[in-house]
Amino acid sequence: MMKRPFGLALVLGLLTTPGFGVQRRKVIIDEDAAGPGGSNLQAIMTLVQSPDVETLGIGVVSGDQWRDEELAHTLRLLEIVGRTDILVLPGAVFPLIHTREQAFLDEPLFGKINYMGAWDLRWWHEPFVVPAAAVPEGMPTAKPASEDAAHFMLRMVHQYPHQVTIVAVGPMTDLALAIRLDPRFSELAQELSWAEALTRCRTLPNGRAIHATSSTFGSTPKLRTSS
Repeated sequence: MMKRPFGLALVLGLLTTPGFGVQRRKVIIDEDAAGPGGSNLQAIMTLVQSPDVETLGIGVVSGDQWRDEELAHTLRLLEIVGRTDILVLPGAVFPLIHTREQAFLDEPLFGKINYMGAWDLRWWHEPFVVPAAAVPEGMPTAKPASEDAAHFMLRMVHQYPHQVTIVAVGPMTDLALAIRLDPRFSELAQELSWAEALTRCRTLPNGRAIHATSSTFGSTPKLRTSS
């Protein structure tokens, strides 16, 4: 169920940027933190454990799994490694536009969608349910912050203008919400590092083009078609 380790590769690239390490970089991670283990949580741990990074917080957005299930994996991981000082912030549960129902309506028109993340029939459960079997590492005792990820990112870029790197390794719904709340968000951040630029296009016999994307873009905010 884990996506390919593009996010981990992105993080490793970020840490090997020339000049990195001169000053601790303030980072907010915004991630669809599927677990247990796998590249999603490995990417988080690479940043959390780096002496060159100050992790301000971790936003968790639905993607490979539902948000609340991913929150449990993230909180439990931080408990295990003794970093419960890092804020874990609930992000968006649903895309802004696209829906699971629409994805199934797309299939007869454009072909089978091989991977649908949290929407996939192979491991589907309701969005606000966290089955105990889905968290084999054990449910966390720590709780997520009461502030949501979009408002937290906005607060941090205002508190540290031009100093915060946003590492977005999941659907970018939280970033879209932050920009909707304050259009200055992007100019106040130092930079955005993002992953999963997997996309391809093919033309169907009826002349329509289907843009097939990774779950990151497929959920942010919808699978796009053009005539």
